[in-house]
Amino acid sequence: MSAIASILVGVAAEVGAPLIKRVLENRFGKASGELAETVIKTVAEKAGAEPIDLEALKPADLKEAVLATEAEMPELIALYTAGLEGQFALLQAETREGFWQSFWRYGWMYLLAIFWIWRIIVAPIVNQRLGSAGGLMIEMIDVATLMTLTSWFMALYMGGHTIKDFGKNVIEAVLRGRKP
Repeated sequence: MSAIASILVGVAAEVGAPLIKRVLENRFGKASGELAETVIKTVAEKAGAEPIDLEALKPADLKEAVLATEAEMPELIALYTAGLEGQFALLQAETREGFWQSFWRYGWMYLLAIFWIWRIIVAPIVNQRLGSAGGLMIEMIDVATLMTLTSWFMALYMGGHTIKDFGKNVIEAVLRGRKP
C-alpha cells in the first residue's frame, strides 16, 4: 500500500468512510488497483490538490475531501463494475467470433515479436558467427521497414479509437475556444 493510500485509510477510519477504507486496504483484491487509484484521484480532486500533494494538506481539508468522496463511492464502484462487465462482454464477443476472425491480432503480435527478436538478438549473433568463420552474412530486415510494419499494426489494432478520440478532443477544443 502506498503512503498516500495509508494516510487516506487512516483518515477514512477516523471520519467513518468504510467504502474508501475497504477499497484502499485491498480488501477487494489486487485487481481493484484501478479503483483505488480512482479513489485517490477523486479525493485529491475534492481537496483541490494533486494526489502527490495530499500528504501536505490540512487534516480538516483532507477529512472533508474523504467524506465527499465517500458520498460518491457507490457511483465509483458502479462505474468500475460497468467497466469490468464491458471487458468481460468484449472477451465473450471475441470468443464467439471464432479462432480465425480474431487470429490476425495475435498472429501479427507474435509475428512482429519474432521479427524484432530476430533483428535485435538472433541475426547479429548469427552474422557475427558466420562472418568470423568466413561465410556469407544474412541480410537483415531494415529497422525502418520493421518500424513501419509495427506502426501499421498499432494503427489498425489500437489506433482506431485513439484517432477517433483525438479528433473528438480537437473539435471540442476548437469549439470551446470560439465561445466567449
